[in-house]
Amino acid sequence: MNRRTLYEVLATISLAVAGLGGILAGAGAVLQQVISVAAATLCAFVFLIPGLYFLAYARRLRSRDLALAHAAAYAVTRGTLEVSDLAAELSVSGEVAARILRTAVREGHLRGRFDEHGRFVAEPNTPARGDLTP
Repeated sequence: MNRRTLYEVLATISLAVAGLGGILAGAGAVLQQVISVAAATLCAFVFLIPGLYFLAYARRLRSRDLALAHAAAYAVTRGTLEVSDLAAELSVSGEVAARILRTAVREGHLRGRFDEHGRFVAEPNTPARGDLTP
């Protein structure tokens, strides 16, 4: 299970428990059970805050994966890529662009290497991440 899926599952569970706490708080209010309302409301808030955090983190991971896939596609279409070209494409510094390429290689979005001149040479026919073809 990848990290993004894990955080999406955690967010779903946390937000579901928070929603259930909200429903129980509403039921306690209808039945005029002050202690029950307080306990259910506290439970809802305790699970709501981490649930929202997990959801936001999963979305950031999704955006990160999309950015890495974009950088990988850009590198593959160029074949041999000057890091400064990728830096200009992504509007980041050259150091950050090189780190993005290394991360894309490490996480399987891209295959290739840096040559002795500091250029990135992408391997042709790089399969997409999660592709099942040999």
